Amino acid sequence: MGRISTFFFGMICGAGLLWGAMHYHVVRTTDGFYFVPKLSKNLTDPYVDVRAFGLSDWQQHRPLAAAIMQNNQSQLLGDASMTTFKDRILGAVEELMGPADKQ
Repeated sequence: MGRISTFFFGMICGAGLLWGAMHYHVVRTTDGFYFVPKLSKNLTDPYVDVRAFGLSDWQQHRPLAAAIMQNNQSQLLGDASMTTFKDRILGAVEELMGPADKQ
């Protein structure tokens, strides 16, 4: 590959990675990696390792939690002690976006 084609290949790869980071959260759990579509297109939390997350951690990552609940992937939020937090996030998402059943 010549220098110019290598440059363009790098630009295309970079643009693709930037697009992915703006549209998806990459969530690492004990089960593996999950791609969760973001609710707003920005660069917050492109990769989050949630294996050791507690309630305070989820409260610091509310947009991620809302995206998980909106996309019906609540199993990613963790154990049963999170039920109250899940319900609050789901209520907030439904208030902003409407019920999750509409699609």
